[in-house]
Amino acid sequence: MSLEFYWTLPASGDRRSQAFDQLGAARPLYGANIRDLRGNAYTNFDYLAQVAKAAELTGFDGVIAADTLDGDSAWIIAGAIAREVTRLKLLAQFSPGLGSAVYAAKQAVTFQRYSGNRFGWALTTAADAAERRALGDYIAEDKIQARLEEFLIVSKGVASQPKFTFKGEYFEVLDGGFGGPLSGLALPEITLRGTDDAALALSAKYADVHEFDLGTDDLDGKIARLDALSDAEGRHIHIALKARIIAHPDGQQALTDARRAGFEGDAHTLTGDFLSVTDQLLTLSDRGIDRFVLHAPRSLEAAYQAGEHILPLVRASARKAA
Repeated sequence: MSLEFYWTLPASGDRRSQAFDQLGAARPLYGANIRDLRGNAYTNFDYLAQVAKAAELTGFDGVIAADTLDGDSAWIIAGAIAREVTRLKLLAQFSPGLGSAVYAAKQAVTFQRYSGNRFGWALTTAADAAERRALGDYIAEDKIQARLEEFLIVSKGVASQPKFTFKGEYFEVLDGGFGGPLSGLALPEITLRGTDDAALALSAKYADVHEFDLGTDDLDGKIARLDALSDAEGRHIHIALKARIIAHPDGQQALTDARRAGFEGDAHTLTGDFLSVTDQLLTLSDRGIDRFVLHAPRSLEAAYQAGEHILPLVRASARKAA
C-alpha cells in the first residue's frame, strides 16, 4: 500500500457550510414541477461537493464523511458525493449501535455496486455517554467493543455466506445472506479506532485500517503492538493517522493562523510552511503511517492548498526514499 491521503468533509463545524445552510433555509418552498427543491440556493451539499472535487482534482485518494451529533448523515453525504466525483474512495463514519448489522451490510454492498467499489466504513461509537443517549444508544461503555465485534461478525457473515446464522447479545440473524445481484460482493474497507489493547486486538482480527489521532501517547508502541497482534492473526493492518493541518507559504503566518483559530501548540495539529509540514508528514510516515486523514478550518481552500503544495512534495520524497 503506497502512502494515501484522505480529506475530511466538514459535515459540521465549518463556518462556510453553516453559512450556506442559512442561505438554503431562507428559500421559499417550490411547486411539485420543480425537481430540485433547492431552487437557486447554494447549500451545504453544494459546498461539500466542491470540497470533494477539490480533493479529487489535487490528488487526494479519498474523502471521509464524519459522523457528528449536529451534522448531516455521513451515509447520505457519501452517497451524494459519489455522484460528484469519479475516482475518490468514500468513507462514511457511523456507529454500529444505530441499526441492523444485516441492513448496514446490504446498504454497503449496494453502495459498492453503484460506486465501483469505492465505499468504506469508519466505525466508531461516541465515547461520551450523554452523546450516545442523545442518539438513542444506551449501551454501557464496557460493552462497546463487544457490540462492535458482533456487528462485524454479522455484517461480514451475511455478505460472504448465502445462509448465515448468528445469535449474540446485541445482534441475531437466522439464515441470512444476500442473493441475486448482491451476492458475492465484498464489504467495504473497514476502518476502526482505539488505543487500548481490546481495540487493537479487535482491529487485528477484523479491520483493514486502524486509525490513530496525531498526538496519541506512545504511538510507536501502539503501532508495534497492533503489528504483532495482526501478524498473530495472519493479517496485515494498515495504519492511518488523523491530523489537522494549518499550513501557509510563510511559516510565521501559519503560526499566526493557528493561534487565531485556537490551535496554537495543539497536539493534534501540524503547523508550518509547506516544506515544514511535508517534513512532519514524512517523519510520521517513517514511523509506520500508511494513510493520513487530514482536516482543516476553511476546508475548501485548505484542501486545494494541501493538494497542490504539500502532497506532491510528500509523494516525491517518498518515491525517492523507496
